[in-house]
Amino acid sequence: MSDRIFIRGVQVHAYHGVFAEEQKLGQRFIFDVDYWVEARDYARADDYTKAVSYADVYETLIAVATGPRVKLIEALAERAVEALLDRFPQIEKVRIELHKPSAPIAGVLSDVGVEVVRVRGED
Repeated sequence: MSDRIFIRGVQVHAYHGVFAEEQKLGQRFIFDVDYWVEARDYARADDYTKAVSYADVYETLIAVATGPRVKLIEALAERAVEALLDRFPQIEKVRIELHKPSAPIAGVLSDVGVEVVRVRGED
């Protein structure tokens, strides 16, 4: 059985979107991430060297968000999931919820987002 670790509200100003204004001015994106690892052994031993560092997960999300531009938030979330699974072999499963609260929609809303869940070894 795996343990779930989470990080909420990772905010970054980035330049993704379909419209030229989004790519020129940028906007705020917010990541919420959950990842599952087998933490029992390293937790019992209090061995942080075996853990997946929250700071490293944060840095990975920021690097993806500030990397090559995409049009779809689905594509950005997929890149983030892939980057976490590639960088951290201890992660068995990852869930990313990506929010785009300033999506260019002519109307009143509080948020637009996507959730992507991937399990290591499943395609």
